[in-house]
Amino acid sequence: MNLREIALFKNLSDEELKILTQKTKFEEKIYSKDSQIFTVGEVTGAMYYLIEGSILVYKIDPNGKRFIIRKFNKPAIFGEVYSYFEEPFDFYAQAETDSKVLVIHDFKKLFADDIPRNFLISYTNLVSKKCLQLSRSNQITSQSTLRQKIAKYLIINEENEMVKTDLSREEWADILATTRPSLSRELSNMVDDGLIEVKDKIIKIKNRSLLADII
Repeated sequence: MNLREIALFKNLSDEELKILTQKTKFEEKIYSKDSQIFTVGEVTGAMYYLIEGSILVYKIDPNGKRFIIRKFNKPAIFGEVYSYFEEPFDFYAQAETDSKVLVIHDFKKLFADDIPRNFLISYTNLVSKKCLQLSRSNQITSQSTLRQKIAKYLIINEENEMVKTDLSREEWADILATTRPSLSRELSNMVDDGLIEVKDKIIKIKNRSLLADII
């Protein structure tokens, strides 16, 4: 693939790109549906880039309940921080569909003394955005009630009072640490209360001020 399609590499000169690609192995791999890309406790030292397909990043709690951290169904980088520190993963990554992934082995080798400045800036921006996403996710899951979690999720993800999600109801329930029936029931209650309208995977916020008051 063209590495400049990846944000980390798009601002590099031909010479800078050549320097980086000589440091380690870049490998395109196909992961079949439901196969694991990495597992909890595994140390791979690799960074991953989804080229096409769909990836679920999740944890399993002591009771066996799945908690989805992120879902990727368009090109995205994942696993970069753990790979840089060569730490064991705290979560699983699984191909939800047949997926093509670029694996950058020994990712830390890219950060040698002759590292291109533009690459370092791009990596810093990437990690900063991931930290912001994690903070927003924590704001959702730290809410006390399910209605509060839903309200926070909708307010964070709204665009012109509309929230479009590619998540199934079960996946959304996993993100909010609840069950699918509980989520469906609470959404119906919020519709009845005039807070939202739900149509397939699109939610319209009807009264933002009342929704915000829930939090």
